[in-house]
Amino acid sequence: MALILDANSPAGQFLSDRNRLRQYDYLQTCFFVSGYGLEIDHDFLCSLNLYATQYISPQPGRYRRHYNVTVGTHNPSDWSLILDEINLFLENLHTNWAKFDALQAAGYALWGVNHVHPFCDGNGRTARALMYYVLCKKLDQWLPGTTTVMELIRSDTHDQMCEIMQRMHDAKEPGTMNTDLSEITAFLNDLVLKQLATVPT
Repeated sequence: MALILDANSPAGQFLSDRNRLRQYDYLQTCFFVSGYGLEIDHDFLCSLNLYATQYISPQPGRYRRHYNVTVGTHNPSDWSLILDEINLFLENLHTNWAKFDALQAAGYALWGVNHVHPFCDGNGRTARALMYYVLCKKLDQWLPGTTTVMELIRSDTHDQMCEIMQRMHDAKEPGTMNTDLSEITAFLNDLVLKQLATVPT
């Protein structure tokens, strides 16, 4: 029987913190060993979720099965549609890779996972990690700074991000995985500048 702890308990919070560190190490390692361009697949997404939710999710590192969710006023699609929607999301991200600037690519990655909400738990943590990886890949550097954009969203601007995500969900073009990226790019630009301001002098 798998060990599952309440994420809000002291032990669960300890594990959540350790999971976040392990996910960051995995993300950074993937960045430095990856080749040129962007190669993101289902295994990578599921690995990001596994590192984020091990011991605190009933289905760590797996797309939700027989399990639907509601996120605020957003109702992600039925679990049976996850694979098709993630395929379309990844296809759009790769197809537009050359056209997107770094903030657009990162913003699209952040929104796409949040919109589909493919996991039982840890969708936000997975989305933020993917966003940061895509941002660094597009910039061709692991961004310096003692406080990352991921952490700034989690600790300082989470509610603001959720409001932007909802407006992006509402702006999604029917039958596609396309939406307006203008607000999220401005949001991420401010956070990148805040991260760079934490670079030791």
